[in-house]
Amino acid sequence: MRWKASEFWKNASPNELLDFFQSIEQGSDLKSLADHMLAEEEFCDLVFEYLWLLRSEEGSKRFLNDDNLTPELLMKFIYFGYGKQFLSGNFDSNAYFLQIRSLFDSAQSLRILSLAEEMDRDPTLKIHLLSNLDPQTWEAYFDILEGKNMTMQALLGIFSNLRENEIRKILLNSHTLYYYLRMMMVSGIKKSVDQTPKEMENRVRLESILDSIHVWETFCQGLGERFDFKSEANLSPNKRDPDRLSLVLRELKKLPAQDRGDVLVYMRGNGAVLDVWEETTILSALGNFDRVGKYF
Repeated sequence: MRWKASEFWKNASPNELLDFFQSIEQGSDLKSLADHMLAEEEFCDLVFEYLWLLRSEEGSKRFLNDDNLTPELLMKFIYFGYGKQFLSGNFDSNAYFLQIRSLFDSAQSLRILSLAEEMDRDPTLKIHLLSNLDPQTWEAYFDILEGKNMTMQALLGIFSNLRENEIRKILLNSHTLYYYLRMMMVSGIKKSVDQTPKEMENRVRLESILDSIHVWETFCQGLGERFDFKSEANLSPNKRDPDRLSLVLRELKKLPAQDRGDVLVYMRGNGAVLDVWEETTILSALGNFDRVGKYF
């Protein structure tokens, strides 16, 4: 097992390390590596150092989503990266967790969420991992809540320590989480006389945020009734109906510049904005409008 040789970690090139992370997942050697990482903190940090440098590579992502890596190890990796980013300066925890959640698939996110005590200490991370869940893993998460005798009110309580703009940003960047929360608020949780004034205040605040996003949901649905998103996605940009982007520009123009990017991400998640080309074109046009009063 070459990873047990310290010289490998000292002398390996980035390509050799990437090859290692890509190949070890295919054998039982990974479980042995994970066990050694749990037992030897210094060795664990060494592996994380290289894994962090190569985090954007597909091989590293496959490694991070292997079942042999325990939720405890994954949490260590998350906070290892947190420390690296914090020390680099100009740190934004929301931006960091948006980056982190992109490294994990739905099933791995659920495994991390099973660490109830750790999750309760970091509601921001918890919300970002919840936003990674697909419908199937959402059902599994509800089973976890029931198994721990946790109520839906407790789930909604994780939003209480976050600022309104943070919650809105997270929900706009995950239409699946927005959808499930809205369904819970509409049909799953009734107003209760047992709610404390603080719980009621948090509920009203969350309802207000969800309602503000529902405006964009309705807008996207309206566009979907007028334009065939699927057909347009198969066309080159210059063959698509320009009226759709004109309508998007007109609505986004009404927003403060700092809010437009997140709403645009939401629109793309709902199919109203088709690809990166459209995103960058829209943002560029809005920037031109702010500076000189015209889009192009």
